[in-house]
Amino acid sequence: MPDTSPAPVLLQTVELRTWFPITRGVFSRTTGHVKAVDGVSFTVHRGEAVGLVGESGCGKTTLGRTLLGLEKASGGEVLFKGQNLLDYSSREWKPVRKELQMIFQDPYSSLNPRMSVLDIITEGLVEHDLLEGDREEKAGQLLDEVGLNARDLYRYPHEFSGGQRQRISIARALAVRPQFIVCDEAVSALDVSVQAQVINLLMELSEKYSIAYLFISHDLSVVRHISQRVAVMYLGRIVEFGDTHQVIDNPKHPYTQALISAVPVPGEDKRQRIILSGDVPSPSNPPPGCPFHPRCPHAMDICRNTYPKTRHVDGNEVDCHLY
Repeated sequence: MPDTSPAPVLLQTVELRTWFPITRGVFSRTTGHVKAVDGVSFTVHRGEAVGLVGESGCGKTTLGRTLLGLEKASGGEVLFKGQNLLDYSSREWKPVRKELQMIFQDPYSSLNPRMSVLDIITEGLVEHDLLEGDREEKAGQLLDEVGLNARDLYRYPHEFSGGQRQRISIARALAVRPQFIVCDEAVSALDVSVQAQVINLLMELSEKYSIAYLFISHDLSVVRHISQRVAVMYLGRIVEFGDTHQVIDNPKHPYTQALISAVPVPGEDKRQRIILSGDVPSPSNPPPGCPFHPRCPHAMDICRNTYPKTRHVDGNEVDCHLY
């Protein structure tokens, strides 16, 4: 019989916080903090794609960058293969870098315009002493994996289309054979047809090399297609987490319900749209209790004073007093 047990946990966060200080005055005194990530706990299994969704400004990108050490965490833990990366020195980080990669939203700004494709995608191999054999041959193999041609090795980023540049970004990330990749809105700037090609490419590479993804996106249809599980983020916290189809088809948190109601589904009657009142509160001054209560149609007195515990509801992990 096939083994149906879950893959081992590759990466785990425990009460992770990333706060940015607010300074004022001549002496730059700290008068407060922007709580971009405020107590986030979740897991990613080996070879799994986890979606991360939420409104702009909720902390998705900061969370992804903190996992890779690109932003300094203020507290908590980031456990990669059981080791807390927040305890690592810069020297200890170097061998881990090749296992943790990122694909950025805008490939044009994330690719060095003065470097050829050959230099871009083999830079990591040279830095980590992983280059074996001929550099051009290895680079050509990487381009072939992402659907480009070895003839493109000596061209520069401005000579490619947006979709082709994103494929170069993927080839660069893949070069060092990482185990975990953060995809930060990796397809949002692309045409729909190109989005599908890049998403299918990412899924094929994940299956081939057992790569785990944190797929950050505001497009729930894309997340449904690529992710096994999905986390819903609001004002620096994950408010719902679970199986992708369960979260999208049967959302429990009022915020998740509002997000899902805005997504049109072909062939179905128009959904009853849930319109949230007010704006997203400032992460520098989040409301007490549940941060969603000023906009929640079901807010109760307890929501205004006490942050809800995580509860398991129909397989989903939900932070809500309704349950």
